Amino acid sequence: MGTLSGGATLSNWRELNVSGDGPMHRIVRFGVFEIDLERRELRRSGLRVRLQDQPFQLLVALLERPGEIVTREHLRNKLWPADTFVDFDHSLNAAVKRLRDSLGDTADTPRLVETVARRGYRFVGSVEIPQLASSDHGGARLQRLRTRGAVLVGAAAAAAVILTVFFIHHSSSKAAEPILIPAVTTVGEKYTPNLSPDGQHLAFAWNGGSGAHFSLYVKVVGTEESLRLTKQESIDFDPVWSPDGRYIAFCRIQTGEAGIYIISSLGGAERRVRNTLWPEQTFDQVIWSAGRLSWSPDGKSIAFADRASANESPSIFLLSLDSQDLRRLTSPGSSRGDSNPAFSPDGRTVAFTRASQAFQAIFTVPVSGGKEQQVISDGSDHWGLAWTPDGKGIVFANAGWPLNAGWIWKVSPRGGEPERLQFGQEGIQPSIRGNRLVYVRQSANLNIWKRKLNSSHTASSADRLISSTRMESGPQFSPDGSKIVFESTRSGAYEVWMCRSDGSGLVQLSHFNSVTGTPRWSPDGRQIAFDSRVTGDAEIYLIDSEGGSPRRFTKAGSNEVVPSWSRDGRWLYFASDRTGGWQVWKAPLEGGTAVQVTRHGGFAAFESPDGRFLYYAKGLSVPGIWRVPTAGGEEVEMIGSPQAGYWGFWALVENGIYYLDSATKPAIMFYDLSTHRPARVFDMGNTPTPQAPALAVSPDGGTILYTELDELNSDIILVENFR
Repeated sequence: MGTLSGGATLSNWRELNVSGDGPMHRIVRFGVFEIDLERRELRRSGLRVRLQDQPFQLLVALLERPGEIVTREHLRNKLWPADTFVDFDHSLNAAVKRLRDSLGDTADTPRLVETVARRGYRFVGSVEIPQLASSDHGGARLQRLRTRGAVLVGAAAAAAVILTVFFIHHSSSKAAEPILIPAVTTVGEKYTPNLSPDGQHLAFAWNGGSGAHFSLYVKVVGTEESLRLTKQESIDFDPVWSPDGRYIAFCRIQTGEAGIYIISSLGGAERRVRNTLWPEQTFDQVIWSAGRLSWSPDGKSIAFADRASANESPSIFLLSLDSQDLRRLTSPGSSRGDSNPAFSPDGRTVAFTRASQAFQAIFTVPVSGGKEQQVISDGSDHWGLAWTPDGKGIVFANAGWPLNAGWIWKVSPRGGEPERLQFGQEGIQPSIRGNRLVYVRQSANLNIWKRKLNSSHTASSADRLISSTRMESGPQFSPDGSKIVFESTRSGAYEVWMCRSDGSGLVQLSHFNSVTGTPRWSPDGRQIAFDSRVTGDAEIYLIDSEGGSPRRFTKAGSNEVVPSWSRDGRWLYFASDRTGGWQVWKAPLEGGTAVQVTRHGGFAAFESPDGRFLYYAKGLSVPGIWRVPTAGGEEVEMIGSPQAGYWGFWALVENGIYYLDSATKPAIMFYDLSTHRPARVFDMGNTPTPQAPALAVSPDGGTILYTELDELNSDIILVENFR
């Protein structure tokens, strides 16, 4: 039998690990990372890193044999048992990519996980392995193993034994682990999946491969063919099944025909059961709040989200299908409204989301009427709610920031700390029946483009400047024009990155593993301000442009976002919801009391080059650009709505404002501050993104940067053995 240095045999090691002696036996370290085998966690500098189950198992398999080639066949046998049906090549490639994203590693310049062409993968980082020594009397000491050079066979064997024992110890639970199966992968966008009461059929909305219209489809789970239920030139979405499975209620957005409809689950004639005041929007606008219906377990009523009048925020209503009586269930007050209703399994409670001026919170309310109870408010949007079959949990998707589908979570209806599920990265819109769960896995490809500008404010052809398979947005030039700072999800979560003005020399500045972005340069180019939600509430941070540790600037206990600098560098402007709605505030850089600047709403703000005015947008969904004197005074609307588009799609220069005109075909316009006249600069090539900071102009006025949504993909994923 082999031995470890210090005289401990492999059998001794196995016994110690099974008995659980010694806190070091379940920890393996490499660089700034450590993997906790007992808790099945990956941590970076002590902070937990989000990692799905299969990438976690992949990492364990590579750490079992550091420095050695782990073949694709070995990984297949280890990660997917013989009776598991899966597209192995696609699934393994996806698992490797997610592992690298979580580790901040790349295939081109690997620091930890190296691809061995046509054979497999190899772990090439430095590993710290617990190793027994006889003088330690069963204690532990660490020995560093450098896997790029000569491999210490005994230490590598030790790592394999540690990891193998862990998985043997947990093998009884692995058989019941959730299994992820792609359920709908046809070309095009698929949304709002819903399982039938028996869990055997799946209804969903699909655009047929392309186009602005969405129809409803039904398929038997595990088959490829789908039955098209609706065939109008409309946006049909959010199908919900009647308790007996015979009918499907759904939402329709169509000019003059918006409302709640019911159709047989086998197809046929449809009937409208309720007119609604849903705005006539495109689906990319609808999707942000797509959850609007829930059918009660007794089959007698439908809960839905709608406005009581055109000027009110949406509430949750109960519609009696027999009498057509309507009862308001929630009162959103001054919030932006309620959506995503979901009946509990016993039919006594409805869960829903409420959108504040900042983000969304999850609430519950008794169906009989009564007090609304907040379940969770975690500083993000929630795209879809679903109850667990036992009624003890609410499953939700934590959406994060623009287009950035996050993870699937579960929380008790009584509140408390949410639990992140082992699956569901990039997931939205969960639906549960029995031990099956379905959700939409969405991925967006958002990139930064550039064009040259001339003195007449016209632009050259477009060139893609900063791109990846993930999302790049929020570009800002340094004061000397030599560098660009931006936000990107290429490391797994939105973080702040920097590069040269030609797009080369990428450097990651923040490592919060949270929603972090809207970076802005100080006037002297020495500091960068940005916001992050790492503490729950969004706060403003500062970091040196040469790198280093970020420093928290705001500590108000509210959401503080979208910073910018005064021209003299003495003040930081930012948007805050500390008074209930979004307003622009400013605080002295050297410390001191923050001062409210706007009184009638304010969000993203920039000071004019001469320091006389502050120009600003008013919110996430409020078009238009205003200005107010920095010395105080009344605000003036400079570019009226709806011509001036999204809050982050404008840039202030010395003689004017570049902005997005989203009224007709999206285009970048230039508003001349001296003549007060707009002029078209260029048409957008692809879809702009409403919730992303997206426009910047170089200090010399010769280059414009902007973001475009180049691709949006969505698949429906089925999870077996959900519990």
